[in-house]
Amino acid sequence: MKKILLSSVLAGFIFSSAFAQEYIVDKAHSEVSFKIKHLQITNVTGKFKDYEAIVDYDKNNATFNKLQANIKIISVDTDNQTRDNHLQQADFFDSKKFPEMTFVMKKYKKEDNENGKMIGDLTIAGVTKEITLDTEIGGVAKGKDGKERLGFSLNGKIKRSEFNLAPKSSTIALGDDVKISVEVEAIVK
Repeated sequence: MKKILLSSVLAGFIFSSAFAQEYIVDKAHSEVSFKIKHLQITNVTGKFKDYEAIVDYDKNNATFNKLQANIKIISVDTDNQTRDNHLQQADFFDSKKFPEMTFVMKKYKKEDNENGKMIGDLTIAGVTKEITLDTEIGGVAKGKDGKERLGFSLNGKIKRSEFNLAPKSSTIALGDDVKISVEVEAIVK
């Protein structure tokens, strides 16, 4: 009886993982952006232009098995070169010492076929914290090239102070909450 049960479990695992696909991000149709309050009256927005990610997604079960992303700090763009240069300094990202930020998914909690929570470790400037990102799955479609594409959005919020970013800046000058917004279109490998 134990052999039959074990065989059934293994067969189910193999069958379900057969529908999982690895995807790579299509930067022409994706964006990694953030928003933070300045002087408590307005939002300053920015994005990172250079990043890469691998996504393992099971379209039949509408679930993520893996997401790993590396973002180059030097690629930050707030549409103000002076500010972008300051963000590279030791009091912010310290890009010479920490040239990348990373996100590694630890688990995905599916709510329905379009929504869920992605839990993972975000590392910025040598500090790693577990964060939760609201996930919205746009779907899977074929591009002009015939390759399968996956679309999804990730949204969340982190505390600047928890990552030791700009510790000398008051929350009046620079808000503590940083809103994260990621739009992804990824192509099957």
